[in-house]
Amino acid sequence: MMPEAAEKGEPRSEEPSRFEAGDMEPLIGKPPVMPAQNGESRFKLGDMAPLIERVRQFLNDRQERVQSWQAPYDLRFLQRTFGFAERKNGRSEVILAGDMAVELGHPSTASQAILLSSYRPEFVRHGMISIVGPDIDEIERDDRCPFAQIVMLAIRQGCVLDPFDVDSTQYLMHRLPGYMVRSVPGRLWVRISRKAKAAGLTIRAVGSALIAAYTHDFDAVERAEAVFVTSCREDVEALEQIAHEASILAGRHKKLVLGADGEVECGELNCESCEEKPVCDNLRDIVVKTRSLKR
Repeated sequence: MMPEAAEKGEPRSEEPSRFEAGDMEPLIGKPPVMPAQNGESRFKLGDMAPLIERVRQFLNDRQERVQSWQAPYDLRFLQRTFGFAERKNGRSEVILAGDMAVELGHPSTASQAILLSSYRPEFVRHGMISIVGPDIDEIERDDRCPFAQIVMLAIRQGCVLDPFDVDSTQYLMHRLPGYMVRSVPGRLWVRISRKAKAAGLTIRAVGSALIAAYTHDFDAVERAEAVFVTSCREDVEALEQIAHEASILAGRHKKLVLGADGEVECGELNCESCEEKPVCDNLRDIVVKTRSLKR
């Protein structure tokens, strides 16, 4: 059974004697938090708690292959051991094939990058990292593993985060030496260097870095949780519908938009012939469920 969510705070370190919670320093240059005014109703109707529940079901359906931990590394440990950098203070790095130890989410296989947020903290188990499939230290060099990364955030009531900042943070761009990311919307292609793997960089460390980044860079993020999938193409592709619906709720879809009244808006004249009709129907169900959760 997986542990329940903890209150926001530093994930535990595997070396607590070296680093105390009081040693933690917040990252500088935090992105601004915008008060939720005119757009508040749309953001609350777009609460992704129902999608987070579907991620839970995805994990439950594969529970015999799921490994879960409380984040093993705190911010100070990540900085000292892996060179984790402050936001916008990292260095660009190119990892060539000859220097590469592991490759995740190559374009020839399946890949997903999903960001889910909710104003209901009970839906997010703070500091929890779950993996379906092998970790970096268990993957052979010549394997091209499919890859999915899901970040789930609990946002403080009344706050709306800058969408660009909150979205870009999930890629850890130039922040973790030996971890090179190439991203396009909804996909994540990662190379891990031999040096980083030898130094102990694992998906557990990447998850710890994501949790540290969100909880230290954004004052309004109360809880953060990370899920990774490296098992097989079928498992990654099973998350496509969740990713698709999340992009609409977040306002990133090119065709569909969630209106202020909770209706899905698009320019299609005939709903019955539109290929997006199943998605619209699902989103209407999500809005109904979100409204019922608020009662």
